[in-house]
Amino acid sequence: MNGNTEVANKETRSDAAVSGLLAGILAGVVMVAFLAAAGFAGGSSVADVLARFGAGEGAMPVAGLLTHLAVSGIYGLVWGILIHIMRRFLPAPAWLLGLAYGLLLYLVAQGLLLTAPTPLAGIPPMQFLIAHGVYGLTLGLAKQRGG
Repeated sequence: MNGNTEVANKETRSDAAVSGLLAGILAGVVMVAFLAAAGFAGGSSVADVLARFGAGEGAMPVAGLLTHLAVSGIYGLVWGILIHIMRRFLPAPAWLLGLAYGLLLYLVAQGLLLTAPTPLAGIPPMQFLIAHGVYGLTLGLAKQRGG
């Protein structure tokens, strides 16, 4: 066994939750950077894209960014616990499991969150799909690299 395998086997569930939380925040930064770049390329300002993540109409961009990072961290925490449990049963690479998790989050968002009027509905569906894939892939790669 190499050193990384031994460390991964000794990781507690609480360690997995904390590393998931941190990976979720990192993945949230990468996701919002993608959405900001895509929005900018489509004629929106970065501030407009960030404000979509805030609560209600007229949200401030900083509030939208912080809300997005908080939600990303919580989803990452859940990811950390799930991957800690699933790695025993699924021999798939972490990046693939992360990608699947990101796409699952997209489906949940489409089915639950975006059924009512929300500023997030202004993000083109394909960008939103790719952004969730980027989020999940980043989670998986963070797990693959660091634990």
